[in-house]
Amino acid sequence: MKQLRSLDIVENTLAVATFSVISIVAFANVLSRYLLNASLAFTTELTVNLAVLLTMVGAAIGIRESSHLGFTLLRDKATGRTHQAIVVLCGLAIVLFYAALFKFGLDISLEQFGRHQTTPALGLPKGLLSAALPLGALLGVIRAVQATIVGVGSAPKNPTATRMEA
Repeated sequence: MKQLRSLDIVENTLAVATFSVISIVAFANVLSRYLLNASLAFTTELTVNLAVLLTMVGAAIGIRESSHLGFTLLRDKATGRTHQAIVVLCGLAIVLFYAALFKFGLDISLEQFGRHQTTPALGLPKGLLSAALPLGALLGVIRAVQATIVGVGSAPKNPTATRMEA
């Protein structure tokens, strides 16, 4: 969908930037351990929290690219309205899952902001790092809706079309 192209760019940039920072920070910690015989305390905190962001954004990208794992036998064998119904039910289940992640992630993040909690090593607001969960869930909802719309529109019309493609 062309109207979501800018979101594609945001997701891809977030994934690349997050993975790059994780790689650089983890490598710096390894060098520090072997060359200086000292570990950088903040690296674990930073890499773990960035890995959560990377996982959530990566899951949304996986939905966008139709590369997530899934059981598709029933959907692939179905045609017409049955195919569309399966796609809608699956899309609805994914949206509900992400909606729950969004709600609970937002609750946690807002509670941490409200209590002025900070991370031990970096002193960053915990709510800021916890915001990765509702952000990723929001991206997941958008991509699940997008995938559902595309899936409904691409339903095979007759059984022979499905057999010929396989």
